[in-house]
Amino acid sequence: MTLDSTFARRWFDDALSGLTDAREFINALNVFPVADADTGTNVVQTLKAGARAAKDLPQTAAVDEYARVFADGALRGARGNSGIIVAQSFQAVAAAFEGAQVVEPVVLVRAFDAIALGARRALAAPVEGTIVTVAQDVADAVLLLPPPLSIRGVVSTALAAATDSLERTTLLLPALRETGQVDAGALCYVMLITALARAVGIPAVEKPEWFVAGVRAGMSEDERSDFEVMYLVRATHRDATVLRTRLNEIGTSVVVVGGKDQLWHVHVHLAHPAAALSEMPMSQVVVRTLDPSRRGLVAATTAPHLLEPLAAAGAVAVLGADEQTFLRAAQDAAASEVLILPCSEESAAAARNAIAHATEDSITVTVGETRDDLGVYEGAALHAVGAGVDLDPERRVHRIDGLDPAAIRRGVDAAAGALVATRPAVITVLVGSALNAHQAARHLVALVRAGSPETETYVIPGGQEAPALLVSAI
Repeated sequence: MTLDSTFARRWFDDALSGLTDAREFINALNVFPVADADTGTNVVQTLKAGARAAKDLPQTAAVDEYARVFADGALRGARGNSGIIVAQSFQAVAAAFEGAQVVEPVVLVRAFDAIALGARRALAAPVEGTIVTVAQDVADAVLLLPPPLSIRGVVSTALAAATDSLERTTLLLPALRETGQVDAGALCYVMLITALARAVGIPAVEKPEWFVAGVRAGMSEDERSDFEVMYLVRATHRDATVLRTRLNEIGTSVVVVGGKDQLWHVHVHLAHPAAALSEMPMSQVVVRTLDPSRRGLVAATTAPHLLEPLAAAGAVAVLGADEQTFLRAAQDAAASEVLILPCSEESAAAARNAIAHATEDSITVTVGETRDDLGVYEGAALHAVGAGVDLDPERRVHRIDGLDPAAIRRGVDAAAGALVATRPAVITVLVGSALNAHQAARHLVALVRAGSPETETYVIPGGQEAPALLVSAI
């Protein structure tokens, strides 16, 4: 028996179907690294992204082409700690299959070994009793097989090793010992191997007891206050390694996985999302709180420092979002009805373009009327207290642009004059990254207070490239 692209389609389709059916059970098992009840959902979304990328390939495509397209789609659409590691597994499979029209047994052995090695390299701090251990146990088992090798023999050995290793996760991972259950991420990997076994004709089924969640404590207050940050970045291998090291110093659950064209998917949990961002070219920047009870809102911004308060308000916060990022965020909002708050006309257009694709996942998406960063900030705050997102109709916005201090100063003087003339109850100033922007914000506040003492003033660091200052007046 050999493994071709038709076989690979059957394998991945069966794996996706099985994981989709078991998603909620796997979510209930989610203990490590935090009990945020989304491991099953993250892995399913990762596999769906791979399937979407590969669906238009012709049936005659070679197995190496199919594996590469699926792996790259999974990497781009990976979700969460476990999802990124699963995406890395497909990257390892694609690399092992490269140049093959069909896959011989020795190539499959090489793929299992590459998965184990890649899983450890992807994690800044690998933990035993997780998918890392299971992948290594499977690799060790198939590497010991004597010749002659067969596909059925390799898969049968991998399945037996995976099953035994999964059951040992209960004892190896301290967070699982009192629950009596297996690790959720490791279970997803075993289900992939189980689907592979069925595809080669081995009558394999998952054990019902694997899906039984034990009694356990929920997330601690510290964990609930942290944020999950994910993004794609283009970087050399060296720069990605430096990034992984830096993130491990400031956060936890650090995973950095690379694909072709120097594209890397980054994942980290930490208290202050802006600290995790890279100066290298990023895309699909998504931030959300680890508290699983707060979902249903997507908030777009161009201001890196607004990611934290937006996510804290319960939104899936996205930075510089395009259509694909909005689609991803709508899926991550974990609700059948999702509201998107765009931060400009351009982001509103991208959000509208994402709606058609979101319906494929049975998500109803509505695009709000916000068109600036502070409008999104104010709308998210209203949403968090259940007051809707309709902004004050009397709200006025002033943009202060400019690249040099003199231009910014002229903009401040003009805005201050208009604000003093209208005497608003409250003004909020979002400070960008331009030179002297903070000094300009202080000057603006001083002018407003002098001319309209009853006006309340608030200054928020935004870090956006433009405008230098964004002022919302109510």
